[in-house]
Amino acid sequence: MSFKVIKSGFLSLIEDYGRFGFAQYGLCQSGVADEHAYCWANHLLENHFNDAILEITFGGCELKALTDSFIVVTGADLDFKIDGKTQPLWQVISIKSGDTLTWSVAKNGMRTYLAVKGGFQTDQLFNSRSVTLREQIGLQLMEEDELLSHANSSKVVQHSIPSHFLPDYKPDLTLRLLPSYQFDQFDQQQKETFFNQRYAISGASDRTGCRLEGQRIQNIPSTMISEGISYGSVEITTQGLPIILLKDRPTIGGYPKIGTVFSLDLAKLAQNQSGSTVSFELIDIETAQKERRDFNTFFAIN
Repeated sequence: MSFKVIKSGFLSLIEDYGRFGFAQYGLCQSGVADEHAYCWANHLLENHFNDAILEITFGGCELKALTDSFIVVTGADLDFKIDGKTQPLWQVISIKSGDTLTWSVAKNGMRTYLAVKGGFQTDQLFNSRSVTLREQIGLQLMEEDELLSHANSSKVVQHSIPSHFLPDYKPDLTLRLLPSYQFDQFDQQQKETFFNQRYAISGASDRTGCRLEGQRIQNIPSTMISEGISYGSVEITTQGLPIILLKDRPTIGGYPKIGTVFSLDLAKLAQNQSGSTVSFELIDIETAQKERRDFNTFFAIN
């Protein structure tokens, strides 16, 4: 199975679940921005949870199918069409050789996911197919590229996602925060400033981090020894504004961290464009662990 790239779009990347075990060498985790949409796409096709997909940001992408296969498109509504006809999201679709797949403009959300039966078979680098542009691992999709997938002629049951699992990509989020070990280094006034406002997502945000704009937190330390940072960490810069660290983040950082956004909430954040607002509330570790465990069990993530 393969596709020819007619138009690459604004930003189209091959991603899988991520690159693990290489942080000590300065390689970030990378992987899909919206884990919920990614996992459902592979699950509906009966793929392995780590099979590679195509992450399309803001649309403008056009592909031509060179063989018959089964696909699923999840995530944002970017006006997905086959041969000019609008297609459903979040369900298995049979495509034929010669079909033209297009994504135009974002109607809801900003990142959509194309999964194919068997997954895309790009080169593996450091145990992952994920593209990380900042570290020049893999390449951004370009016109005339050919995307290969694992040849698989087996039929797929025409699954679709149960309606109660469909996400709502509303523009105003409340993100649940696990307090970090530096949480108590922030005084009560600083915490009130952080939790009692809605921040706006900055246009400077990307797959490295989500920068937020709003009322500044005062008296943030100007210097700090750099240390390892995790996915979802919320750093407070010396300007008093938060940065939520995402999949393509550096492996170390030197700003104090007030907490870490619960991983499953970051999938919703990945679908919010600049100008949308977010606020924060605390979540306890037991609740976060149960939700994470249930999610991993359902999708057979190990």
